[in-house]
Amino acid sequence: MSATPAARTPLRVTVYGSCVARDSVALAGGGDQSTVTTYIARQSLLSAGSDASDRYPAGARTAHRFRRRMLRADFAGDLEAKLHEFHDVTDVLLWDLADERDGVLVFDDGKVVTRTFDLLSEPEVWEAAQNARHLDFGTDEHFEKWAEKARSFVENLKEMDLFDRTVVLRIPWAMVTNEGEAAPGSMGKLPIEANYLYERYYDHLVGLGVRTLEIDPELLIADPQHRWGLAPFHYTQDAYDAVMQQVFESAGRTLEKIPEPAAPVRVTIYGGPVARDAIDLAAGRGAKITDHVSRNSLLSFGTNGAAMFPQEVTGVTRSLLRALQTDFAGRMPSLIRAAAEKTDVLLWDLTDERDGVSELADGTILTRSVDGLEIPEVRSIHEGGAHIAFGTQEHYVAWKGQARRFQRVLQSAGVFDKTLVLDVPWARTTIDGEEITSSNGLSAEEANRHFRRYVHYLKALGFRIVSLTENEVHADPEHRWGPAPYHYTQDVYDLIVERAFEAVA
Repeated sequence: MSATPAARTPLRVTVYGSCVARDSVALAGGGDQSTVTTYIARQSLLSAGSDASDRYPAGARTAHRFRRRMLRADFAGDLEAKLHEFHDVTDVLLWDLADERDGVLVFDDGKVVTRTFDLLSEPEVWEAAQNARHLDFGTDEHFEKWAEKARSFVENLKEMDLFDRTVVLRIPWAMVTNEGEAAPGSMGKLPIEANYLYERYYDHLVGLGVRTLEIDPELLIADPQHRWGLAPFHYTQDAYDAVMQQVFESAGRTLEKIPEPAAPVRVTIYGGPVARDAIDLAAGRGAKITDHVSRNSLLSFGTNGAAMFPQEVTGVTRSLLRALQTDFAGRMPSLIRAAAEKTDVLLWDLTDERDGVSELADGTILTRSVDGLEIPEVRSIHEGGAHIAFGTQEHYVAWKGQARRFQRVLQSAGVFDKTLVLDVPWARTTIDGEEITSSNGLSAEEANRHFRRYVHYLKALGFRIVSLTENEVHADPEHRWGPAPYHYTQDVYDLIVERAFEAVA
């Protein structure tokens, strides 16, 4: 059935909140049927209208532009000003209370800012706010102040003619993951505790006449492979689809189901962020990731340091734990073989080679991944070995020998002819023309020079190469993983996938 004329006009959604609302619009399989008119994130209702801009440290450096913009907006308390600016281009105001979860900080003059993970993660900004009083979410004092603010906010929504277009997400935190494990907490609160605390906030809004949206509790399952990582409010795809169905219904619209491609291309990824993001973020290409082997240098396979892996590693996702254990055991080829039958394309990304390897006294080789080195128990093992830096003659010579071995692995697994090697230069500038920072001291110029001879060697071995030029790449300062010379803009990922599909056509 074809879409109606109304359905062809994108539903204009203003998002107030984070997490569930943001991901519902971004991830639900509705294609271009909806669009975000503005995104107001990281602001408690209690900080709205409280201008603490003078408390924001002048010249504060933040990890990336999105975070800086959200922090400044929260300090300015500009929620209602933003809503007034966009009220006439809003079909639905989707309100998500997720950003209330860690309460607010109250300065001695009564000004309020939201206590978010972003605030705690930025040393200069946190220093300016750390002495303010923490008014924690769920306490009687927080609720009473929030409830009073909610009454006035609802009246303001009515004045802006937004009240009838407002929908509040009443979506509890997930208790379990789709792998059957208990979902973690967030900001010191377990799912069962957070869900209890949220109830009276939702009930208060219902009492004020605000519409709430709920979905089948069986859909509330956390996804360890979520694009933003494992959290109790990062759900599997079905939850987002269910949310958006109801969002459309709230506006008297129908979300048309976009059929999946009959046979999506099954992509196994070996390597780092470029290949992963290209498949994950490039839209409408009919490809899906069936397996991802990451944080494993080509040099580490064939050595076995499994017995050295720490007995307990906490605070990491299952996918990262699997990657580190695979690297220690040198089992990358085993995973490639296991994935062979469900692989139409093996996309090989050399970015994980960028920090080199550690050679231990017994000859074991471990990949020096950023994630691994952030874990004290793993970092101490690396510190006991010798660093073989990427791009050095020692690294390159050893890597060439492993490349020949890996070629035989791919041939015996029947995936050599399905393998594509990404040759995507690191970006020297962002899309805004600003010079991008290096990665762990390795500049884009150095990285591109080093990678060039590795790729040329693979080409000499008969590997197919998917190449972009330096003029075709730009870094995205608002990339979901933060700024880096290998975190590109959307058009770069689309171009990568386009050329990869041309290569396998």
